[in-house]
Amino acid sequence: MLAKIVKIEGLDELQAGLKGRMNLSPVIDVVKKHGAQLSSRTQSNMQAAYTHGYSTGRTRRSVKPIFSDAGMTVSVGPTTDYFPYLEFGTRFMNAMPTLKPAFDVQSQMFINELKRLMQ
Repeated sequence: MLAKIVKIEGLDELQAGLKGRMNLSPVIDVVKKHGAQLSSRTQSNMQAAYTHGYSTGRTRRSVKPIFSDAGMTVSVGPTTDYFPYLEFGTRFMNAMPTLKPAFDVQSQMFINELKRLMQ
């Protein structure tokens, strides 16, 4: 049995050419839009949940979208060190989830919009 050798040349050039022709700006726009909406939704949840007399709004104000990877990644979350206690509770205090419910809603909307881009 003879083995046939197939040699493909130009793959690096092909990949570079395809990569250069990709237009990712619609994806970046979707990431930006949903990052901002997740931030806003989280802040709204916090305003509704944190109604105790000791609430100062510091955690809510600390929620801002942070973009990286040339706009392809967004991180949203509060920066206060005590936020995990608010979100998950302690043995002395009930959980007041605000980020996860916002993420659950927004992530589905994000995925659906990305799927529409691919059609």
